Amino acid sequence: MRRKNPRLRSGARRRGPDELGAPADQAGLGRRISRGLEPGRRRRRRGAGNVSRRRREGLQKNRDIPGHKTTSRLSPHLAFGEISPHRVWRATEGLGDTIPVEDVIHFRKELAWREFSWHLLFHVPDLPRENLNKKFDAFPWADDREGLSLWTRGLTGYPIVDAGMRELWRTGWMHNRVRMIVASFLIKDLLLHWTEGEAWFRDTLVDVDLASNAASWQWVAGCGADAAPYFRIFNPIRQGETFDPDGTYVRRYCPELARLPDRYIHKPWEAPREVLSQAGVRLGDTYPKPMVDHDRARKAALAAYSEITGSNPGDET
Repeated sequence: MRRKNPRLRSGARRRGPDELGAPADQAGLGRRISRGLEPGRRRRRRGAGNVSRRRREGLQKNRDIPGHKTTSRLSPHLAFGEISPHRVWRATEGLGDTIPVEDVIHFRKELAWREFSWHLLFHVPDLPRENLNKKFDAFPWADDREGLSLWTRGLTGYPIVDAGMRELWRTGWMHNRVRMIVASFLIKDLLLHWTEGEAWFRDTLVDVDLASNAASWQWVAGCGADAAPYFRIFNPIRQGETFDPDGTYVRRYCPELARLPDRYIHKPWEAPREVLSQAGVRLGDTYPKPMVDHDRARKAALAAYSEITGSNPGDET
């Protein structure tokens, strides 16, 4: 069931890709993507080397910090079959003698999730389209084209979400922690069907993996292969303050907020008028106001979840 989203705030000004610093043509997008991604044997070997080199920076501690380059960036090469997960796994053998074992374990867990996703897709071919948990077939999803458009263009009014969606559009890639944040926002704050996000990621990510993409979106939605007994809801403000505390990531992709003090970078609507003025920020003009109120959206999501489960076991992170 789809319904209009009554919680959307009106008055958000529509903008085109150029106003976000995103390329308006495919050639421009290709040039931007090529700066950070290099296909072929040389790049994949370099990426395999990063398994050990970047682990010295502490994967377990830093892997969730989008402003840091602490990931191997092997995902496009895995997705296109340029390197096998078996080879990557072998590259981690013996690393526990020189770097923390926890870092090796966390890295291997990511490979295991990828392979588990393909196991799911093999046994459930409709995974990219159908809820694994059939209770969610009755979930009261919203039908909101405007909200979807604002989300895809990074104009939600929540800086960590907007930074992630703009990174995706500009580079064809997005940090994994931010993927979870933007997915939760689409599903839990806007009540839009997870397949809308799955399709957008499938069209824009250069490292898109059919199985992992579908399994991950279902995991965030709560309808996938997940043993957790609660309906996860990510708080975009808390997530930003926790994993991008100095605003490095947000300032990179939302330059209109760059001059805001750290304490307001993830919640500019709380900044005093004089602080906004000094930073050159005009909410609703240079940067959008929040399109929804997160607290109210969270309550609405939990109410919708209780409709199909008869309980309200929500948890917010």
